Amino acid sequence: MKNFKVQSYIGAAALFMVILASSCNKDFDKVIPEAPENSANVDFKVPKVLFIIADGARGSSVRDAATDNIKGLLSNAIYSWNSLGDVAENNATNWADMMTGVKKEKHNVLTEDFAGSKLADYPVIFKRMKVINPKLRIASFATSAGFKNNLTEGTDVSELVADDESLKSRMVQFLQTDTASIVVGEFSAIQKAGMAVGFDNKFADYKAAIVDFDKRVGDLVAAVKGRPTYNKENWLIIVTSNRGGAFTLPPAEDDKTLFSNTNANTFTIFHSERFKPTFIGKPFLGNTFTGKAIRFLGDPEKTQGFVTQSLSSNYNFGEDDFTVSVKIKKGSPKDTGGGKYWYEWPSILGKRNNVGWGGSSPNPGWDICLFYNRWRLMEQGGADNQNGEEIAGLDFSGDTWHDLTFVVEKKTDGKRYVRLYTDGVKGITPAGSGENNNISKDDRALAGKPNFDNDAPMRVGFQQGEINGGKGYINVQLAELRIWRKALAENVIKQYACEPFIDSSHPDWNLLVGYWPMNEGTGDILKDQSVMAADFTLQGTRNWEQFSDLICSPSNTNLGTLVPKNSDIPTQMLSWFNIARQEIWGLDGRVWISN
Repeated sequence: MKNFKVQSYIGAAALFMVILASSCNKDFDKVIPEAPENSANVDFKVPKVLFIIADGARGSSVRDAATDNIKGLLSNAIYSWNSLGDVAENNATNWADMMTGVKKEKHNVLTEDFAGSKLADYPVIFKRMKVINPKLRIASFATSAGFKNNLTEGTDVSELVADDESLKSRMVQFLQTDTASIVVGEFSAIQKAGMAVGFDNKFADYKAAIVDFDKRVGDLVAAVKGRPTYNKENWLIIVTSNRGGAFTLPPAEDDKTLFSNTNANTFTIFHSERFKPTFIGKPFLGNTFTGKAIRFLGDPEKTQGFVTQSLSSNYNFGEDDFTVSVKIKKGSPKDTGGGKYWYEWPSILGKRNNVGWGGSSPNPGWDICLFYNRWRLMEQGGADNQNGEEIAGLDFSGDTWHDLTFVVEKKTDGKRYVRLYTDGVKGITPAGSGENNNISKDDRALAGKPNFDNDAPMRVGFQQGEINGGKGYINVQLAELRIWRKALAENVIKQYACEPFIDSSHPDWNLLVGYWPMNEGTGDILKDQSVMAADFTLQGTRNWEQFSDLICSPSNTNLGTLVPKNSDIPTQMLSWFNIARQEIWGLDGRVWISN
């Protein structure tokens, strides 16, 4: 990802400066205020924002429609047709992201009635701006009562208008005469058309609604540029959609990442006469992985495989180092109440008699389990490690392939440590949170003197144990399971994590004690290609399925840093008005800067 830089000029000599964050994945915390030099000859322009929201406008549909006025802004804009809303299929959640600068995990706006919201803790950004600069005059015009009644705190003018054409006319009138610093308009006709016929240009009424919206944008931009004080003002024009809408993509267009979620597909344009054209396209989403794999299902299908008891003893490592790596593609559990790929604690593979951790009875061993949108290593056994520990990795998306790797290593201090990698990226997260926050890159020291040895068979797939109802029902495909009697080096893990296969060119090939490609495509045996020849024998329901999917696609969390998202908009406005964001606000957005 590249860093974007912007150069702006005030009169002939003033420089608009932006401090960039040290990493593209870190939000920008502060913007140096734009201000004139100490010269009486500098003409300081007053910052202004026009913020136009099109409910239900899919980014790809706006891109492909006859939207001449919107596209006319692009020669001086930072823009994307692949920006992201929330996957929630409601307006309120996405509006709240746009108006508060935080995501639903914080503002808790989950339904159209705003029930249970935490807007008192994470208020509309205008309220925060008014505390810093009470002189800001802010106006909001909306066609939706939910927007007006819940998300206009801090405005000086808040009006509910009957329809999009009336809204445009009222805003044009207001822009021609008023001195407001920020003017917001929420348009809903595209959403209504999509709900009636479908969210794609193949439906004439939906396409016509986009074209009508484009004409209204043209009228609003003309009203801004026709202001008698326009030459003394510095306008940022934001045109965006809160979300897209439901539509089934042709198979060739479905990459099975968040970018193929038509409900989350938005467009975003940040226009200023000072900006150079900066297009933010869809990022690289990973390599292609093709083959056949077993679909492992939970109870009652109970798809599982076991290595014989005698050969399983090869995977009792005592105090030796070892590494386990597996490729996984998640489908949905039976209960999707937490999310489409949200799981609560089922194991997908391990060496242990019972899944779970803690308790007074010894239960030595380890499991890789699915945990919310993430995964976790559960380990237990050995002196002073009877209760064990659950160690959570990073989150990863569903319906594409990912690599999960853990390393157990004894260091010079005599302690054993664990490292976790998700698609080759090292990181451990808090075990009790559904968020990918507070990521630790440190190795985790295990308590006591762990020893995971047991008489359990090496297992892949279903296991009874720590399962929370339908959220614990596994629905996954697995491939490329590899076990080394060595703690693999980090650079080796990174190099091979997103490679579909390995062979004898792998630097640690000779230390493999288990290698199951799991790509036979038929039958009940998963062959071990290592010297151990420890094959898995499958039991339960066994269905081989052809696949051709991406591998190591960025998680939804990471994708939100690569393209604009709804919660970026308040942060962009703070930057425009030279208001430094406060850490206590907990904003989730970042600033986008032009070339």
